[in-house]
Amino acid sequence: MKRAIKIILWVVVLGGLGWLAATQLSKNKAKLEEDAKLSSQRNTEIPVVTAKVGTATWEGKFNVVGNFAPFKQAAVMAEISGKIEQLNFDNGSSVQAGATLAAVDNDLLKIQLETTKTNLAKADNDFKRLKNLLGEGGVTQQQVDDAKLNIDNLHQQIKSLEKQISMTYVKAPISGTITGKMVERGSLVSPGMKMADITNTSRLKMQVYLTEEQVVTVQKGQRISLTADLFSDKKLDGTVSFIDVNAGDSRRYLVEIEIPNPSGNLRAGMTGTVNFAGGAARQVVAIPRESIVGSLQDAKVYVVKDGKAVLKHIETGLVFGDKVQVRSGLAEGEEIVVSGQINLTDGMDIQVAEK
Repeated sequence: MKRAIKIILWVVVLGGLGWLAATQLSKNKAKLEEDAKLSSQRNTEIPVVTAKVGTATWEGKFNVVGNFAPFKQAAVMAEISGKIEQLNFDNGSSVQAGATLAAVDNDLLKIQLETTKTNLAKADNDFKRLKNLLGEGGVTQQQVDDAKLNIDNLHQQIKSLEKQISMTYVKAPISGTITGKMVERGSLVSPGMKMADITNTSRLKMQVYLTEEQVVTVQKGQRISLTADLFSDKKLDGTVSFIDVNAGDSRRYLVEIEIPNPSGNLRAGMTGTVNFAGGAARQVVAIPRESIVGSLQDAKVYVVKDGKAVLKHIETGLVFGDKVQVRSGLAEGEEIVVSGQINLTDGMDIQVAEK
């Protein structure tokens, strides 16, 4: 009897515990479903910070980032077919303009040249003999003229062979340092085949691209101050050597500033900043640099219209401090997004955060 009562009590206790567990699991499931439902709901209004398009004073001075380029660069090219018998350079070799860098096998050409010179000597003798016989009536004028023509042809053949032999010696087109070596002794080359590059960095050209407002303030021969990013504590002086007369696709003009590089510390491909004195100060329509989406060459901004962010293309100009000039696409007083653009797409609802 007691055993049966114990069994009944255990059944009741276990059943109660099971009911409690089932109830708790049901509550937990309902809570999880509610949380998932809430998390799946999107906030249709993205918070952003905005500002009005206004004007700013451009002081006339501006800085432009550019790249250092070699003063001169040329390819070493083969001019004739053959096997390289002699190679006088390696990567890093310093060479002078006109120096012989390589020699292509020219034995066959030399043999042809000697044979032609022998034929020329014989032709000269034949011509002299025929010319003497002409007065005695033993030969005709046509035979003498043909002999003279043969001599002229042999002279031309000699010039051609001498030119071909000279082309077997590959000369340095400019002074500089060998880079990009592509051949070895014994390599076969053909006309127009690139053998190496020569780069002259005894001087460098800083290349920058200026807007039309900037380029009109620069003159050829003007002295310019600049710095290399790697040696930012050292001021460099250069001279404007080239101003392009034709703008590129981005409506910017290439300007080159030539600078000496006697120590060789500066290398082509390094970046730097050029400081232009510019012209007179003036007021321009400007927006914060941080409001621009994409690059300055393909600039866009989000304009606030009826509670939405509308993506709009603009044309930029001068860059000064944290401001960018707007040449077209925006009007003074328009409201634009300056923060929060990363979460936006064109036409999305926005909520302007209080400043």
